[in-house]
Amino acid sequence: MLFVESARPRFVRQHSRAGWLAVGAVCLGAFMGQLDASIVTLTFPAVQHEFRASLAGVEWVSLAYLLTVVGLVVAAGRIADSIGRKAVYLQGFVVFTAASAACALAPGLGWLIGFRVLQAVGAAMLQANSVALVVTSVPAKRMRAALGVQAGAQALGLALGPAIGGMLVDSVGWRWVYGVNVLVGVIALIAGRYLLPRTRQRSVLHEFDWRGLLLLILCTSSLLLAVSSVSGLAVPAWAPVALGVLSAAAGAGLWWWSRRAADPLIDLTMLRPTVVSVGLVGAFAAYLVLFGPLALFPQLHGASVAGTGLILTALPAGFALAAVTGGQVLPSHWDGRRRERLGAAMATIALAALLADPASAWWAFGWLGLLGLGLGVFIPGNNTAIMSAVPAGRSGTSGGLVNMARGLGTAGGVAVVTLALHLDGSSDGAGSGSRTALGGLLLFAILAVATTLTARRAESGRSSQREESPMTTSAVEGSPVTTVRPDENAIAEIIACLRRAMRRAARAADPGNILSVAQLELLSSVSEHPGVRPGQLARLLRLAPNSVTTLVNGLQTHNMITRAPGEDRRAVTLTLTDEGRAAVRAWQSTNTDILRTALDDLHPGWQHLLAAAMPALTELTRAIDTLADPVPAQRDSETAAHSGRVRRERATSSSEG
Repeated sequence: MLFVESARPRFVRQHSRAGWLAVGAVCLGAFMGQLDASIVTLTFPAVQHEFRASLAGVEWVSLAYLLTVVGLVVAAGRIADSIGRKAVYLQGFVVFTAASAACALAPGLGWLIGFRVLQAVGAAMLQANSVALVVTSVPAKRMRAALGVQAGAQALGLALGPAIGGMLVDSVGWRWVYGVNVLVGVIALIAGRYLLPRTRQRSVLHEFDWRGLLLLILCTSSLLLAVSSVSGLAVPAWAPVALGVLSAAAGAGLWWWSRRAADPLIDLTMLRPTVVSVGLVGAFAAYLVLFGPLALFPQLHGASVAGTGLILTALPAGFALAAVTGGQVLPSHWDGRRRERLGAAMATIALAALLADPASAWWAFGWLGLLGLGLGVFIPGNNTAIMSAVPAGRSGTSGGLVNMARGLGTAGGVAVVTLALHLDGSSDGAGSGSRTALGGLLLFAILAVATTLTARRAESGRSSQREESPMTTSAVEGSPVTTVRPDENAIAEIIACLRRAMRRAARAADPGNILSVAQLELLSSVSEHPGVRPGQLARLLRLAPNSVTTLVNGLQTHNMITRAPGEDRRAVTLTLTDEGRAAVRAWQSTNTDILRTALDDLHPGWQHLLAAAMPALTELTRAIDTLADPVPAQRDSETAAHSGRVRRERATSSSEG
């Protein structure tokens, strides 16, 4: 069941809300992941006491988890793109749930850290596919709304974590912090089995890129350890510099190898669109700004539930509210660029206001709420822009990149705050260190704003408008449709370019071919309609009768086609010879290879746009056929009746004579 993707029950598959049911199943995993992330740090004092360990040792409970998730999340996405996202997602739930139960029963600190690494393997399998499953379960026009709901579930887990964690630790003990994951994991596993769709578009994985994975793990682990070392990890003074150099060298090696590998873990063509590369920078900055205050304000206002708990609730609550309802509240004609710019600007204003008086509880509560609202608008739009720029077959890998940016942003937010407080030297955080930390977060908020001002946003805006705009209905349904008349010259140029490309490809594929594309298309039509008449063929190919006669004469010369004998040219039928059938088979095979090669060479973003446009293009070609030949069957019957009348008249005249 978990290694082969099973279909959803028919009543689920055919339900009008099947896509949203799948989003709901993914939200269980999103909620559980953030709940776990926000709870675990509350167990540190109890774990220290029970295992008689130092804080530096207990910190590895979180650090080992974060290192594993960030290092494996892209690889998990790449594997899922090949073998199936639903299968990998459900397997991730099994690993995460089993490891959570093991953490709850851990007999020592070393065992707990080891089980947390195993838990992180499952978390990487979940996180790599959560975004991909959301965007492939709903129509493109609902992608931003669905990602907003998922972000709202993450914010809810983040908000409830401290309250639930504190209650569990104080009442039944720290082990039940991991035990609660078992219950949620079993429910989510059942929901995913029956509500998540199977993977329809996969990318072939010829050989897994182990070198790329090792370089990625080395790069991210060194970077996170360097960040943690300046955040208070007990290491020598030279360690952060050495780790930073090692991370840069591993990153350069990963880039070099990815350009040369046959099937790299991170395909650099995915990062080539500015909407992806700049979007990932924006995601990193936004998650850093989101998690930074969660590390700062407990130091600033103490650990009391009435104080810090209430203040910090404003941030995830505002985030969840904006992520879920932002699409309905903001004007429907706003594109992705404008929405993201508004969200980043709100976050920047909120952090600038917090700089004025971070020690005031109610002042902080209000502006943290605005910060959450801004990030709740920015992050779903940012993730939508990234996922819209890659083909559906690589959505697991791109989702892994988004979650890797989130993991790095989480570590960066903690590092900025910890480093600022460390440099200030104030143990309670009430000195200038809090303003220094907020100033650092403000710089990253400004960076998020800058990512919405680049040229890539024009592309994102177009795609976002395509995703968000409601589907137009036909005139029969009586719904108003906004008519936009296409430019005739542009359409003519597109058709001409396509025909030139087909001619060039045909010559390159078979230099010995003596037939034109028009002749090959005519042979294909005769092959599909044996016994077709020239008049019918003219209508099928949208050609003038004289043009069809010229093409048929040329094909007869090459012994590709034969005419049935008869005096009435309108009643003559056309048949392929053996040479004609061989030419059609060669042409069809060549044409398929040409199209496959052309699609493989297309930029991933263009492949995604073409795939998204296929339903509309299919409907357009059907409409063109209907307009050009409204009742083909009737016309064919009229032609046959006319031919019959001619034959009867001639037979009558012959008998009379």
